[in-house]
Amino acid sequence: MKRNWKRLTALALAVCLTAGMAFSVDFSSNAAENDGTAAVSEENGTEAPATGQDDTASDQETGSGSEGSGTETEGTTEDSAETSDGTGDNAAVSTEESGETEEQASNEAAEEQSEEEPQTRLANSWRYSNGQPIQSKTARSARAVSNAWEKVNGRYVNSYGDPIPGAQLKGVDVSEWQGRIDWAKAKADGIEYAIIRVGWHGNNDSHVDDWFEYNVSECERLGIPYGVYLYSYITTTAGATNAANFVLNQLKGHTLSYPVYLDLEDNSTINTNHGAIAQTFLNRITSAGYRGGVYANLNWWNNYLTSPMFNNAAWSKWVAQYNYECNYTGTYDMWQCTSSGKVNGISGNADLNFWMVKTYDQQPIEVEDSNIISYSSHMETFGWQPTVQNGYQTGVTGYGKRLEAVKISVGDGYGDLGVKYSTHVQSYGWMDYVENGATSGTTGEAKRVEAIKIELTGTEAQKYDIYYRVHCQSYGWLDWAKNGEAAGTQGYAKRLEALQIVVVPKGSEAPGSTEKPFEKKPMAVKYQTYVNGSGWQAAVENGATNGTTGQAKSLEALKVTITDSDYDGGIKYETYMQTYGWNGEKSNWAEAGLAGGGKRLEAVRMSLEGEIAEHYDIYYRAYVQSYGWLDWAKNGQEAGTFDYAKRMEAIQIKLVEKGGAAPGETDTPSKQAVLKYSTHVQTYGWKGWSFDGEQSGTTGQAKRLEAIKIDFANSKYAGKLRYKTHVQTYGWEDNWTKGGQIAGTTGQAKRLEAIQIELTDEMAEQYDIYYRVHSQTYGWLGWAKNGESAGTEGLAKRLEAIEIRLVEKGGAAPGSTEQAFIKGE
Repeated sequence: MKRNWKRLTALALAVCLTAGMAFSVDFSSNAAENDGTAAVSEENGTEAPATGQDDTASDQETGSGSEGSGTETEGTTEDSAETSDGTGDNAAVSTEESGETEEQASNEAAEEQSEEEPQTRLANSWRYSNGQPIQSKTARSARAVSNAWEKVNGRYVNSYGDPIPGAQLKGVDVSEWQGRIDWAKAKADGIEYAIIRVGWHGNNDSHVDDWFEYNVSECERLGIPYGVYLYSYITTTAGATNAANFVLNQLKGHTLSYPVYLDLEDNSTINTNHGAIAQTFLNRITSAGYRGGVYANLNWWNNYLTSPMFNNAAWSKWVAQYNYECNYTGTYDMWQCTSSGKVNGISGNADLNFWMVKTYDQQPIEVEDSNIISYSSHMETFGWQPTVQNGYQTGVTGYGKRLEAVKISVGDGYGDLGVKYSTHVQSYGWMDYVENGATSGTTGEAKRVEAIKIELTGTEAQKYDIYYRVHCQSYGWLDWAKNGEAAGTQGYAKRLEALQIVVVPKGSEAPGSTEKPFEKKPMAVKYQTYVNGSGWQAAVENGATNGTTGQAKSLEALKVTITDSDYDGGIKYETYMQTYGWNGEKSNWAEAGLAGGGKRLEAVRMSLEGEIAEHYDIYYRAYVQSYGWLDWAKNGQEAGTFDYAKRMEAIQIKLVEKGGAAPGETDTPSKQAVLKYSTHVQTYGWKGWSFDGEQSGTTGQAKRLEAIKIDFANSKYAGKLRYKTHVQTYGWEDNWTKGGQIAGTTGQAKRLEAIQIELTDEMAEQYDIYYRVHSQTYGWLGWAKNGESAGTEGLAKRLEAIEIRLVEKGGAAPGSTEQAFIKGE
């Protein structure tokens, strides 16, 4: 019965208010609003003007504010969860003041309340007295205008008709006291965003606004950006944690474009630790990915919310001051300017608000035509931001959130005028141009936009210049770019956070400095190798070594790309692999080779393609087993070795401007094996292949050569040479041995004493073959050539080592040709 009586009382009060009945209100109970000596404006601390002076009724209201025009009696609803003592947060304050513990107060209150209904929460603040909205009688101003708080010539005006500096968007805050709102009508009437009440919360009791879900779902359906607020009866940090969890639970499944605000105004909370409560609440809110903020009137901001915690630039400040201007001197995001606004779709009066350009953001640029261009940005966490017009900022600074996409449009009525734009996106680079309201960038991929280019199009474009600048991570606001120039950064992995665009008549002065709109990391070639036993190495750039040296570890795969290119095109490359040879071209960071396959890389070649090839040369060199660093190859030349079975161990690659000096010597970037030969050595057996003048065999060990195999390394010429040996006991072999076959003996302990080698077919026409031997007693003898004998005969002297070289026909001998062969008497 008691609960029904309270509901009937609340209903009766609301009916009276609607009918315009007068109420006697004790203003002296609210010292923040009136000092008893004059009709004082709480917001600016000055006397309210008399009739005919400069302030309108809407300028000096002290009425419903963000709680609407109803009565705060939600505690009677079944949704509320009363505290165990049944007295709510006012009781919590009194227990703290009296020195009682919370446990004692709770137990005593529980005994008193055993048979009682839960008490009603009655708001008492600068706008409420015992749940009733305080009615203010203020004078009409002679300057009052019919278009107050509307947009005039692209700028919002106040109750005097003067432009409101920094007013960017007009919104409304609502609660259950507005009842059912026709949001489509409100949107059509110019409402650009909404702040919706979630409900109220004490330390442990709470109430969900009766129309919260409806208001949220309608805003989402109609694409109206919104945020939320919570009316606070909180007096402890534990209560603040509970309240934050309450709000987050209501926000599940919803995406906000505006902050979550904590409404600090109730008198029951005046003597609490506002800073600690706000910090606890907002830390929980922001850690869940939402922006957080605080709502209070000017008096509270100046006199109660003075903790250094409220200097947190990441917290959004919402200031209530019903006046023709906001006199708060600190940074703020939103101004609640009146509670008597009129909005189609909302019955009765409405609280009007303006989203302001923050002091740590950029003031709008004054322009002749605000309608010529409009734009919006998609922000991490916050989604699509409200559309803004020429000269304004879109995006959010101060929160460390990335800008992910933009949409830009030209207004109606400008003839053949359009706009195209391209964004540089994380992972993707410069995206293709899009036009006239299309999305450039990405949504849902968590990719940052790093730079942007914007151009006007069409025949009318010649009449205008388009300037734009960006707020970039680490850099802040960069300078202004113009007519298709890049703005932002490239190559530094820095996110854009905000964008400002200005369209001006052709030849107009720039809005600011144009010196440095874009910061680009120099174009580079980046490369990475896979090392046997060590895996992929960290990528390096521009001539640095990738791989290993001095560790006898082979490269197995390679990836190369051009980063931050100033030109179209890219790089292609191919590796020469053990067993497989050349294994097909790859490009732009694709893997060439076989990582983990156990096959060594032996050589590489690469070249630029497309526009970049007209401006740059690509140089590269290989570090090869046995040889170390070879010389630099260039633009498709081969670097490394062929047919030596030598592993590449490291690589260096460098971009050089077209025609510029090479990074070093370029004489021998690769080595192609021509001849290969192997000897069978006493004790050791067959030695590995030696190539082109290398020694095969031993010296200083008194080990005899017993057999030999010789051939061309390239199979194309295989067999086009022959040789015969002089063997202990047997003398000269009767027949020539064909290339690749064994001459001499194995397993018979017979020494080789001499050898003859000659070329056949076309190779004999093009080359001379030289060879020399290391002979017992004599050491190295002179060079023999083309079938001549090298070694000894009739002296029983063993061959111990041999070197063989191919020389172009008629070319100089590798060394002395004296005494290549010694024959006994």
